[in-house]
Amino acid sequence: MNIETIINTFTPAVEKFGGFPEPVKFRLGPDHVIHIHGQDISTQDKEANCTLSMSIEVFEKIVNAEIDPMGAVMEGDIDVEGDSAIAISIQGLF
Repeated sequence: MNIETIINTFTPAVEKFGGFPEPVKFRLGPDHVIHIHGQDISTQDKEANCTLSMSIEVFEKIVNAEIDPMGAVMEGDIDVEGDSAIAISIQGLF
């Protein structure tokens, strides 16, 4: 999955979700960073109140509803840094 596909996946989800009042960062594999604040989506590695790190494969499984995000956190497939309440709210994103 390339960065354009990732952005195209996030954009409608963030719009439907209503955005994030607190900055959130997704680290997807070693090469991709998605920063979201409000409804602004960026590939810049900016400060965030919550950072979720996962592989591209885990991200794809979440988007395709093959795995539950909170289950992935409990299994150690997603690392959460920062405000865990923000991480819990993200479950409704996809």
